[in-house]
Amino acid sequence: MNRNEFIRAFANRGNKKSKTFFSGLLPYTGQWTVNEVTHLLKRTMFGAKKSDVDYFLGMSMSDAVDELLNNVSTPTPPLRDYGLIVTEDGTYDDLGVVQGQTWVNDPNMASVADARPSIARLRMESLRKWWSGLIINQQRSIQEKIVLFWHHHFSVQSEEVGNPQMMFRHHNLLRSHALGNVKTVTREVSIDPAMLYHLNGYLNSRLAADENFARELQELFTIGVGGETHFTENDVYAAARVLTGWRVRTVPLESYIDSSAHDTGTKTFSAFYNNTSITGGDAATELDALINMIFNTPESATFICRKLYRFFVYYEIDAATETNVIEPLAAILRNNNYEIKPALETLFKSEHFFDVLNQACFIKSPFDFLVGTLREFNVPFPAYTDYSNGYPLFYSIYEKAAMMQLNLFQPPDVNGYPAFVQGPMHYELWVNSNSLPRRADYTDALVADNVVDVRGFANFSANPANPDTLITDITSLLLRYPLSDTSKTYVKTRFLLNNSSDNNIWTTAWNSNSPTVETSLKNLFAFLMNLPEFHLC
Repeated sequence: MNRNEFIRAFANRGNKKSKTFFSGLLPYTGQWTVNEVTHLLKRTMFGAKKSDVDYFLGMSMSDAVDELLNNVSTPTPPLRDYGLIVTEDGTYDDLGVVQGQTWVNDPNMASVADARPSIARLRMESLRKWWSGLIINQQRSIQEKIVLFWHHHFSVQSEEVGNPQMMFRHHNLLRSHALGNVKTVTREVSIDPAMLYHLNGYLNSRLAADENFARELQELFTIGVGGETHFTENDVYAAARVLTGWRVRTVPLESYIDSSAHDTGTKTFSAFYNNTSITGGDAATELDALINMIFNTPESATFICRKLYRFFVYYEIDAATETNVIEPLAAILRNNNYEIKPALETLFKSEHFFDVLNQACFIKSPFDFLVGTLREFNVPFPAYTDYSNGYPLFYSIYEKAAMMQLNLFQPPDVNGYPAFVQGPMHYELWVNSNSLPRRADYTDALVADNVVDVRGFANFSANPANPDTLITDITSLLLRYPLSDTSKTYVKTRFLLNNSSDNNIWTTAWNSNSPTVETSLKNLFAFLMNLPEFHLC
């Protein structure tokens, strides 16, 4: 029995029937409290800061969703933060780019071949620091979360591409279209230099059609496999023929068409695509026709909506959810010519999104865990543009996330990060015998090294001198799945009352600013952040 079946069975056993257990996309009209705001923020951002929760409590649910979807910005690009490059053969410089300037428009790795791999590695590191810095310094916006979604969806590995400029361009393409048109971003990704390198598109020729990208375009990016999806091997081959001839130049960095390598014959597709024929000729025109043909199938909108649903709501889709949520959401996507924002707006404002079944049902991704914890404890960080002070800290976050299986710019394969897509375990894959101890070590160190301000967090409580109020308030902020009254009593007794039943022990200590308060709070927060509930969002 899965989680949802268990909750439904429990509710029915108690003769409690809630329409929200079978909710759809009707607008949510329920209560708007800390619980609902926190749920929305943890799904659309990384963590839910108390100040952000209070901010959105001051507006309606609808206005809160609108702000999250529309408050986007264009960041300045990554900067050179490294000095001279020392190799076994000598010391070299990244010519043409001084510290504090961006390298994204500089194609020259170095004048000396031996230094180029080192410079490429350092530029990739600065790109990872930059994005990690944007995540930790995120606005009240879905922007960084939706960029991560597309980064996973259009998976490209930096080690396969080997060019940091291409990787930045690919990332910037996804960022620029993150809340825009799905058809447009798919079209642009299809001829993006990084993707052309990653899936061999730059080798695709009329003399030897390479099916690699054409297959993934349909299987992983637009249509999917199984169910009612019945495109054929000939469809893969025909799509590969459409995509022949695209090449990459590095100065300036761009893709272009080599007309001598493009197949100008007519490409005919199967009944799945209504026996469509694409007349050979201009490669860009053929690409447009291919993208339009693919997205004219009902399966494409359904496929995209399932991926969005699994990323933002829940990773299992039962028959009721397919009928009441996925299908109408796909219709919204199609009816808006694949503009993604109307679909997301409907989803995030729906009864279904705020359904109790869909709360506290995710295991936090590494960035939700790492960055969310730092943000919720109000740990100060330098601006994302601060390459001197900020980049080293941002890189430490990236490294920890990578060790916990979310390596930015290096998904395991073309399918992206397994926890976002691989059933039946999905998000359970984030936690294993290797990653769970790393999570515990991380939160333990935050407390032991005074990175988090435990007193400051305790002051979020309406009455921190009252141990019952304190426990209730801080656990409601930290934990998406509430502690039972028995657990709250245990925590209070063990950490605040010195194993007694006298609330005055804590009240006196807090009001007198006793040194024992710091120790008690440290032990309390270390314990809470090691609970299973802390890993849910």
